[in-house]
Parts: sequence; structure tokens; C-alpha cells
Amino acid sequence: MAQAGRVGKRDWTRAQLIELFGSVLLFSRLPESQLEAIAISAERMVFRRGALIVRQGTSASDGLYVLAAGSVLVSREARSGERRALNVIEAPGSFGELALLDSRPRSASVEALEHAELFALSRASFLGLLSHDPRLVDGLIRELGRMIRRLSDQVADEGLLDLPSRVAKTLVRLVEGQPKSHGSGDQPVVTLSQGKLADLAGGSRQSVNGALSSFVTRGLIRIEARQIVVTDLPGLRARAGAG
Repeated sequence: MAQAGRVGKRDWTRAQLIELFGSVLLFSRLPESQLEAIAISAERMVFRRGALIVRQGTSASDGLYVLAAGSVLVSREARSGERRALNVIEAPGSFGELALLDSRPRSASVEALEHAELFALSRASFLGLLSHDPRLVDGLIRELGRMIRRLSDQVADEGLLDLPSRVAKTLVRLVEGQPKSHGSGDQPVVTLSQGKLADLAGGSRQSVNGALSSFVTRGLIRIEARQIVVTDLPGLRARAGAG
């Protein structure tokens, strides 16, 4: 795991911590007292843009991460060296749930796409909390179910959708439910590089650029500097085959 600054929680009020941990699906049904106990058990960490937060194959000692600010890219590397992006997570969000179930090495790498602030909850701390509140099991099952559905959708998309449809669906998935606005007005913006977008969509950068150009021609998006501005979200959904 990359080195990171580890600092206390003095910059976070009790109410802010409760709101942050309550926004995570795993903990969303817990009372405030339990959310506060979890937050106290976690360690605050800060990573610069491009830093590797988690490396595939390394120990999962830190367990679960709660993303308080910024965004991260989750990717997996095959034995051949080929790297495939799996997901982009924006704050507030979480990753590393599998590490709470066992002590096996990390199944994927996680990179900070921008300055990221996180809270790390170790497996030992989680198990201690679990012994006091079994409701955490329900949250963990729901979160793992969400992960399995997303991965199943990705596998199905690769076999059933053409590349432009996959690119459109990836853009829709990135902008829908964004917790914060990255652009001007009401138009959602994707700040992910086109190379990483190609990884997520499962295509070459050149072919993905071609798909994006066609979206620009149809008025679905516009490209400004390093940002993709979605100008017609319903049209983009239709191109993705999502209605």
C-alpha cells in the first residue's frame, strides 16, 4: 500500500462523521451511537492524486475504506500483465468489503484519481463491532450483493453490447447519482481520463475516442479540456440501451 498521511479526526465534527459513515450502504441502517463508534475505530488517511491506496495481492490489514473526499479507480491485473479497470468510486463511498470477510490478499488495486481522504477500518475492529451489533451483517450482505450485481452486469455487457453502447453505459453509470457536481449548471461532468474510460468500457483508447466523437456529433456530450460534459443524459441512456 502507498504511504499516506495519517491524521486525527479533529477536522471532523461528530455530526459530520455520523453523516459520512451513515451514507455507506454497509452502515446505513445503524443508529447514530453505533455510527460514531465505528468512526472512532477508523483511522483517517490522506492520499495525493495518482497514489496507490491498495495494491492487488498485498495484505488486507486495513480492511474497509470509507471514502470521505475525492474519487478512486478500482482495477485488476491479470497474470499476463494486462490491467482492467473495474469501477470508479466517488465520495461518499466505500471499498475493501471483501477484506472484512477473510484475511486473504487484496483482489484488486485502488488508485486515487484526485486528492483523496479516507477512513480505514481494520477487520479486527469490524469484528469487534460486529459482536456488539449483528445488524452489520445485514449491511455487509447488501453491499456484497450490490458488488456482485455490478460485476455481473459488466460481464453481460461485454458479451451483449457493442463498444459504443458500453461507452455510453459507462458514462451514464459514472454520472448518475454523483454526490457532488463537477461541472457548471446542471450538466454532469466526467473527469476520468479517456484512457481510464477505455479501460472501464473494455475497449482500446482509439476505438473509445471514436465512440466519443460520434456522441459529440449527436449532441449527447461535449469535450472540454480533460472533461466530458454530458449534455443529453436521456439520449445517452438510450444509446446505452437503458431506455
